This record gives sequence, structure tokens and C-alpha cells, in this order.
Amino acid sequence: MDFEPSHHLRAKASAQSDDATRRTIQVWESAYNAKKLTDHQWNFQIAKSVITEEGGKPTFNVVWRSTSIAPSTLVSWFDVYFLNWTVDVPAAGVSVTVSGMWQTCAVGDSYDLDVYGFWTKSSDTTKADPRFMNVGNVEYKYPATNGIHVVIGVQDDSGNIYTIYIDPTALPLGSSAKYQPQELVRWWYQTDIRTSTVIYNESTAIGEVDLSKPAPNTSQYYYSTTYNYDSGNWITSEDKPPNALFRPPKALLEIVDVGLGAFTLWGGGSLFTIAFAVELSDAMKGSASLNLGTLLRLKFTNVEVTVIDKFNINVKIGAAKGAKVNSNDAIGAATDDIIRAISDALQFMVTRGELPIPEKWAIQKIAG
Repeated sequence: MDFEPSHHLRAKASAQSDDATRRTIQVWESAYNAKKLTDHQWNFQIAKSVITEEGGKPTFNVVWRSTSIAPSTLVSWFDVYFLNWTVDVPAAGVSVTVSGMWQTCAVGDSYDLDVYGFWTKSSDTTKADPRFMNVGNVEYKYPATNGIHVVIGVQDDSGNIYTIYIDPTALPLGSSAKYQPQELVRWWYQTDIRTSTVIYNESTAIGEVDLSKPAPNTSQYYYSTTYNYDSGNWITSEDKPPNALFRPPKALLEIVDVGLGAFTLWGGGSLFTIAFAVELSDAMKGSASLNLGTLLRLKFTNVEVTVIDKFNINVKIGAAKGAKVNSNDAIGAATDDIIRAISDALQFMVTRGELPIPEKWAIQKIAG
């Protein structure tokens, strides 16, 4: 029995419940990085994890989504999951071809695979684990095999079902199993488009985030991430990508970059004000200030970046995000740490092509 690849199948509208939670990863790249990645024929890959026992280690074994390089790519999904099955486990790099029909299965539900290879609601649920998706009993026997392999799918925000996991252990007649999809996701860059293929090699460093809970500072099920080609690192943030990525910079003196949901970790904290000079063309100044704010918010609270004139940007920074409660760091970050962080951020922007090479700057504390 051959069916369409899982990423072409659309779930029934009723499969998505009203209380399903939408989660989003936004991948963005600067023009410099996009060119480098495209020149090497890399594409974005992302995988979701599944565990098969309480306290088990999350397993990533199938590429969930794969897309070409773009300035911005949204990957969204709902916590709506499905069961399916296949005859065998493909070799690494080969696509998973499902052999059955997708069956929505909520955590705590139990389904049997009948003698014809169709999913049916389990008549006996006494052994069902309320924390897992349960396969109660396998009554189906595929000829000349040791059993079938269960496949787990997830629904995206368009209603399509994508394969995220294949059980490497065959389930023979009379067997049962349980699966718990995790909201832990990993991503990387790799050659070719590999949706629904068995993972075999990550070509770049791996980014990772757990969306089982909303981001602590924004209370949103959202993270953005970008890859620095020169350093080989992923930078992941609760903030959205800089607006300058998607629209021309505003007039120089109109730019004020205030972080989304500005906050202080433990009540009011003192703010340091630091002014520094970076000689840039007017056209690049807006983009630089917006990107600088995004990078600094990875480490500090209450970040504001304001263009003062052609050569000066005013930076306000509060406490370090990793500061312990009631510590000196919780009141306000050390001046030297801030200056070093701003310098590192500017150097990072140089390496990814957002500032010209060579570039010089001076950083001076003026208040706080």
C-alpha cells in the first residue's frame, strides 16, 4: 500500500482542538549569511523529539521540516499529534514512507492496529498510560516482516501532517507501545531538502530550544534564531528579528529601538547609559542600532538603543539576565561587562556583514 508523503496529507479540521497551542520558531538571516549558506547549497533543517518511556531521553531521528534559505522563515505547529505505521526503517538520508492512515491521538488515548492495518479505538484501556500516546495492541501482520514500525506525526498551522519520529523497534503481533512527543526542537543547516528523511549528519552546529513552556520574559510560545556563518554559532532569542531586516531604515534621528516587553527581573534596577561612536553611512546606521539592541537583549534586561546623531548611539542597559536574586549584578551590570558586551556585539555584526570592514568604535560610560 502506497500513500502520499506525510507532508502532503491534510488533517481533518476537527483534529485541531480549540485548546491546541501554536508554537513558532522564526529563522532569519542577514544578506551576508544568506549568501554564504546559499553558496554552499545548505538548507534549513529542524527536528522534533519523542520519548518512549518515563524519564527517557528525547530522540531525534527524522527531519521534521526542511526549507531553503530565506531572510525569514516561520516554522509553526500545534500540539496535535498522530499515529501511523510503516513496514521498515529506511537507511539514513532516505525518506520515511508511511503505509497506513494517520490517526489523531491525544496524550492518554489508546489505539489498536486491527488485522487490516487500520487504527481503532482500544476496547481495553486499563494499561493505557495517561501521560503518553498509547498503541494498545497490534493485531496486524505484514507479510515477511518481524512487525510494523510506529510513526509519529505532528500538525502544522495549515493542517498538514509531518512525520517527526519513526520507532526503530518493530512491533510484532500482540505487542503494545507508548510515545510522548516533546516540544524540544533542534535545528541545523545541511545540504538538500530532507523533509521526512532519517537523520544522518548535521553539517553545522545545532540550535535547540524547549517550547513545552512559553518563553520566560515574553510569555509567548515563540523564539527567533539566526546563524552566524563566520563563527559557526546559532543565536536564539525571545525577541523578534530586527525590523530593519524587513523594511528600509527610518530617517536617522527617528530611530528608537525599545525591546519587546521591556522588563526588570526583580523590581527596579539602575540603568547605565553608555554612548559610543561608530562611523557608518546613514543608510546602515538604522540597521546597526536595531540589530545591536537584539543582540544585547540576549544577555541584559531593560535594553534601549537610540540614534543620537550621525556618529553616536545612546545605549541603556539594566541587569544581567543571569544575575542571582539580591546580588549586585541584579541591581545593574558592571560597566566593564557592558562595554565588553557592546564591543563583542559590534564585532559580531562586522563578521556577519552588517557593519563595514574594517570598523572602529569608541565606548564611553556617561551616566549610571
